[in-house]
Amino acid sequence: MNLSLFCRSALDFFFPRTCVVCGTRLASSEQFICPMCLISLPIETVETDWQLNRHIMRWRSEHPSLQRMGALCIYQRENAAAKLVHEVKFARNHELGIWMGRLAARRLASTELFEGVDALVPLPLSPKRLRKRGFNQAEALAQGISEVSGIPVRTDLLRRTAERESQTHYRLAERFRNGQGLFTLAADSVAPGSHLMLVDDVLTTGSTMMSAVAALEPLSDIRLSCFAWAWVDMSPEVWSRARREAGM
Repeated sequence: MNLSLFCRSALDFFFPRTCVVCGTRLASSEQFICPMCLISLPIETVETDWQLNRHIMRWRSEHPSLQRMGALCIYQRENAAAKLVHEVKFARNHELGIWMGRLAARRLASTELFEGVDALVPLPLSPKRLRKRGFNQAEALAQGISEVSGIPVRTDLLRRTAERESQTHYRLAERFRNGQGLFTLAADSVAPGSHLMLVDDVLTTGSTMMSAVAALEPLSDIRLSCFAWAWVDMSPEVWSRARREAGM
């Protein structure tokens, strides 16, 4: 047994690590999540097809620069994907966020989602929330994706211009309204024709992501794609009704 493995085994004995989803004790070779919970993740992508991209026409009529949209998991209250997202954001588990990004890049490697993407652009937090949390969960995800895919991360392109509280308890129509005008372009040092991929942890109505898309669209001949680690798979009828209620 080498020294690093011995030290890990000793630490696990005195300070056992547990699965962030179910609390089961982890083996020395496991990280963050046990094998059973990893298997239970509601992966939304099958081979070269992913469900979120089938709904891209919801947004493309207003944002013709959109190329692709994708997610790794389906987000439902209290499922394994939701618990991982909550652990990153509210337990401030930065390393878990990076690991989740690596997992996404590996699981989606057989798809075309990241093909031809020139840079990953994590959605920025407001300065106040960044100070409170200590890191940006979207940036952690982008870092993990970058480590596997080799796609560079750009954190200089977007600036958050509006602070807003958690949207967890808001109705869908209110989330649509609250997602407007959140970002502005912070830098324009992007080659014409570049393909940028926006990255966030969860996509619900898509209004926050589309606010970021709108901020980047003035860039010359830009192509944009979007990745959320998990998304809420609501029916087109529910999505359209909430959008109408929001006056959009």
